Amino acid sequence: MERCARNLTLAVVILLLAVTGVAQPASSANTVGDEARIRQVVDGIMQPYLARKALPGAIVGVSSHGRDYFFPYGKATDAGEPFTPDTLVEIGSCTKVFTTTIFALAINAGQIDPDTSAQKYMPDGLKLKPGAQKMTPRELADFTSGMPDDPTNLPNGPLWKRGIEHYTTEDFLKWAASWTPRTPLPAPYKYSNAGIGLLSYLVAHATGKDWKEQLNADILKPLTMPDTELRPTPEQTKRLAKGHTSDGGDAPPWPVFAWYAGGGLRSTARDMLHFGGANLGHKEVNGHPVPPALTAAMRLAQQPIYTLPNGRNKQAMAWINLEGNPQQGTHTVIMKNGGTVGFGSVIVLDPFKDAAVFIAVNQSGSDPTPVGVEIARHLPK
Repeated sequence: MERCARNLTLAVVILLLAVTGVAQPASSANTVGDEARIRQVVDGIMQPYLARKALPGAIVGVSSHGRDYFFPYGKATDAGEPFTPDTLVEIGSCTKVFTTTIFALAINAGQIDPDTSAQKYMPDGLKLKPGAQKMTPRELADFTSGMPDDPTNLPNGPLWKRGIEHYTTEDFLKWAASWTPRTPLPAPYKYSNAGIGLLSYLVAHATGKDWKEQLNADILKPLTMPDTELRPTPEQTKRLAKGHTSDGGDAPPWPVFAWYAGGGLRSTARDMLHFGGANLGHKEVNGHPVPPALTAAMRLAQQPIYTLPNGRNKQAMAWINLEGNPQQGTHTVIMKNGGTVGFGSVIVLDPFKDAAVFIAVNQSGSDPTPVGVEIARHLPK
């Protein structure tokens, strides 16, 4: 009803302007028309998806040619508060592409060799097992290290017992040093939170700066992303959406694990579109210049490295390139998704259309990846 009222009001304003002979600014008219076309695409895909899965709510952000649009659905909290562009959500494994961007920055700066033994960058006093000595930082970034998804010696019990306060950085790094690959390296594709977590410690050792310091200095501050955090402030906590388990129950907050660089961040749709715009190669984001070194690192992180087992899509540094078919009107899009016990998320880049899409849903098992890709591929060029 509220949306209809807004549309009706807009129509009346435009009609009055036409009757009185006052010209509507062309840029305003274009913006209104663009948003209407984008909304038609987003609503047409999101509404059936949300209804089919009976999901509590979602936020969709779309960046098109440098303009950002936001489309909220359902409720962000059990009290019925709506999603906004500044609602914080758990982005899970979308965190990984921040980490591989930091890795790419270190590669381009000559601080780390992506194809030498990971042992060279292990924290002091930790030595990899002989079978892992051939493992490289790049193999950790593209999931060919053979490392399992999570450490294999995690404590039993509630999820919070696996948080960094109980399973510490020291515990994690000792486990990594004791681990041995089961196959010769590079191993076949195997998704790994632990591998990206270890990569972050290697990069920190190589650069002399920890992951959080590099994240803030090299990505978040230049791109004006103030709401992207491992541990939200009290003010930000008030803006957190409520997560739900796959059966609709209350989800506990996602812990900060010792391998947090693989999945610990919270963010907002507004922040994630800033990140998306920079990944599209925009020279400015939110009115601020994007450092050329960051643009180059993002480009490197997106570059395909090998073809995935499905024989079509290509793995990059955490990013996946989903090949299109120009004869069918589709082009390659680049994406990364994430999931926690209470949220599902995805960020999709479409360089051909100069567009980025971010979706977060506050229920696990929702996997918005297919609808994110579908929205990107149906956006007007």
